[in-house]
Amino acid sequence: MKKQTRIHPLLFLIPLILLGPVYSFLNQSTEGAYPITVPLDDSIPFIKEFIIPYVVWYPFIYSALIYLCFKERKLYFVALSSLIAGKIIAFIVYATWQTTVPRPEVTGNDVFSQLVRFIYSNDQPVNCFPSIHVMTTFIIMLVAIKRIKKTPWLSIGALTIGVLIILSTLFTKQHALLDVLSGLGLGAVMYTISYALWSMAWNRVSLPFTSVRERAGEIRK
Repeated sequence: MKKQTRIHPLLFLIPLILLGPVYSFLNQSTEGAYPITVPLDDSIPFIKEFIIPYVVWYPFIYSALIYLCFKERKLYFVALSSLIAGKIIAFIVYATWQTTVPRPEVTGNDVFSQLVRFIYSNDQPVNCFPSIHVMTTFIIMLVAIKRIKKTPWLSIGALTIGVLIILSTLFTKQHALLDVLSGLGLGAVMYTISYALWSMAWNRVSLPFTSVRERAGEIRK
């Protein structure tokens, strides 16, 4: 009998990684970008120290996905599908309707100020609505809530980091309130749809993709 070739589930991270250059392509110019700040945005202070949770975002997302890949495959595919679909929708919005956020002048030579200036210099103040930072973080937070009974402390830790990342988008002036709200909404919709679809299809496709731990659990049942 011919041996079945399996694709390791981690390889499904590749489409998500390949979407990265699309963001850079759409982040070239602020010309024609529309400001959507509201008066409440003016009352939000610039806190340079929040650049730390802001840059933690990237390892937070990928470490969570890698962890889920080995611990709970279904939620891994739910999260991954949500992230990819959400990013594509965000890119379509960026390509058709760019928004911008005013940035403060950053002075000082401390590590936080230097890091903020580095982020500002490598990221034009566009690609704002909806916030991909918020959308992707919120999806991982929803997954953490789903696992809170299994891994309470780990889930609480993920939720805490997630809240700090979302707040950092405002305190670093990388995003406005409407960017954050739209990111939360998009993340919630993508997660809900993805979870429903994977729940319906999982029994049909799970065998090649379930982890050893999950297979052992099925045998015990």
